[in-house]
Amino acid sequence: MPNIDDFIRPKEWVSDFVTDIGKVLREWGKDKYLPVRQNIDEDWKHHKIVEPLLKEVLVDLGINAAFFPYEVGGTDIPDVCTLICILGEEGARIDSGFTVACLCSVWPMLPIILKPHRNMKLLEEFGPKFCGSELYVGCNAMTEPASGADIENVDRMQGRTIQTTAKLDGDQWVINGHKIWPTNSGDTANLYGVVCTTKKGSTDLDDFAFIYVPADAKGVSVGGPYQKAGMAADMNTDIWFDQVRVPQRYRAHGPGDDLKYFKEMITYGNMATAAMCLGVMKNVYEIIKKWTTERIIAGKPLKEHSMVAAALSDIAINIEATSAWIHMYAREVDRPDIYGTNPWDDTLVHKTRGLSTFACKAVEKVCSSAMDYMGSYGYSREFDLEKHWRDSKMLGLWMGGLGLKQMENARYWYELETL
Repeated sequence: MPNIDDFIRPKEWVSDFVTDIGKVLREWGKDKYLPVRQNIDEDWKHHKIVEPLLKEVLVDLGINAAFFPYEVGGTDIPDVCTLICILGEEGARIDSGFTVACLCSVWPMLPIILKPHRNMKLLEEFGPKFCGSELYVGCNAMTEPASGADIENVDRMQGRTIQTTAKLDGDQWVINGHKIWPTNSGDTANLYGVVCTTKKGSTDLDDFAFIYVPADAKGVSVGGPYQKAGMAADMNTDIWFDQVRVPQRYRAHGPGDDLKYFKEMITYGNMATAAMCLGVMKNVYEIIKKWTTERIIAGKPLKEHSMVAAALSDIAINIEATSAWIHMYAREVDRPDIYGTNPWDDTLVHKTRGLSTFACKAVEKVCSSAMDYMGSYGYSREFDLEKHWRDSKMLGLWMGGLGLKQMENARYWYELETL
């Protein structure tokens, strides 16, 4: 009988080791997360349930350490994009909001972790904390109240709307500004990766700076968490930086390179988003398959009615298409030696925007279609479909939202000059 493991996943591109990591996460989710999944929405404010589970995944299962080099206590697993996609998929079957929190812990560290541009001095300082026995969480502080998606729209805005400033004073950066909505903000994060400008209003891309700021640094303050329609396991707050001082060495790389590897972060973010959409769709497939098999209408299982069968087919098609596309692009990201494109190149940034757009639209359709055939049971919390339905909408809203994703994808394929 077909199941979620029969959808496309190229075995020659996904190592047994990475597949096994995905299986470990799947079993952990079945044993530890699914029993409390329906309680997560009430945990949005304090994360009394979520935080211990974060420790189990990031520390005990070694997900944080998977990305760091051996020299600082990490596992240094190769094919990072494929790994992220498997983790995103398996995690989102359980809860996409929780998976965002897990993956975003390491997201701001990618500019200094990934080869060939590792910053070993910073990794020697921060790596042991991420790879240690205590929970240590990262947060990518990017979005600002005034500029929305402008920061992510580097091609056209060129950083001129960034309001968070970093001024060099001797051998220290002095940071001032206000960030909003980042995953793992509030009391969750231990370390922020902060998008700054060294000259407010500048369109010189060398003024784009990515600087690490410990959450306990003097002058850092946070607001309370926002209550959202879904994704309660993803804590979002305001962060203020008031004359915050950090060492000069806490800048990821320097002029030009900070922006280059920020673009690489966007590529990986696009891939992770698509993978989480895929994971949600696979769990919805499991839910609706069981429901339409057991639900008897007019004397036969619901799935045996032609109109329902057509809708179920569309769900499977969306899963197959998304999975195939994810693994093809993951291969391109992981193997620049074969495909000739680096993850920070605009080509991959813009192409993966298209994948993310497709996946985000597909998951909305899949959740909505499944709910159509579950009726009132679909929006009952008992069956978990309504949670995926609420959460999945948010998958398309971050990193500039669908509008920016579509524009950037069109920039590549149609060589747009003004948008």
